[in-house]
Amino acid sequence: MNRIQYLIFVFMLIVTAAGCGGEVPPQVEAVDEPSMLELTDHDEIAAWEASPENFDHSKIKVVELRYFYGTLGNDEPKPLRTVAIEICEAQKNGITPEQQQALDDFVTNEKAIHAVVREAIYQDYQKWYSVNKEAYQHAAALYGSLENIEEELPPIVDGTELDEITDFSQILIHPVIDGQVQIGIELFGKWDPLEGIGLRLQNGQIVDIGNAYEALPAPKQK
Repeated sequence: MNRIQYLIFVFMLIVTAAGCGGEVPPQVEAVDEPSMLELTDHDEIAAWEASPENFDHSKIKVVELRYFYGTLGNDEPKPLRTVAIEICEAQKNGITPEQQQALDDFVTNEKAIHAVVREAIYQDYQKWYSVNKEAYQHAAALYGSLENIEEELPPIVDGTELDEITDFSQILIHPVIDGQVQIGIELFGKWDPLEGIGLRLQNGQIVDIGNAYEALPAPKQK
């Protein structure tokens, strides 16, 4: 199945769920388990770390951020907020110096890293926009039409269209490989409600971008 066939299938699910009324069901809020924790409750954090839901054997580090929570946003900082970051494999091995350094650099350079992440999301969206729109239109023609495709899949005109319809879900500091640490960032967008968006960064630069799984440690890292 090529990309457009797959996207027709994905958008078919959306359109079928919308039905003849032309309305897409509201997207379930994208939250991962750590984001739901009371971050001032050390016992609650410890209970999550010891639970089966902690798939990556992570430790939770709580940091204060201005950009990497809520909606994607722009270059304007949000109010300072505590955010849970997963340090993968640290439950078993402890947080390595390399992971701690990666986390410290991320917090220190948050604004610049956010700009890199935001630009990558817009570029990737633009790269696949015509293919996604064609698939959406095929699915709509076959299985029922939406009133306004551009509400779900907006064309980029002024470069702000995704800022309020894309939400951060989780941030993961990956295990060390060859002395290097990558950081995974997962988001969900109104325009991509099924696959999600995942990025991996190293030294503040994008290594890869794709669906939500790209944000997770690779199997060889586990």
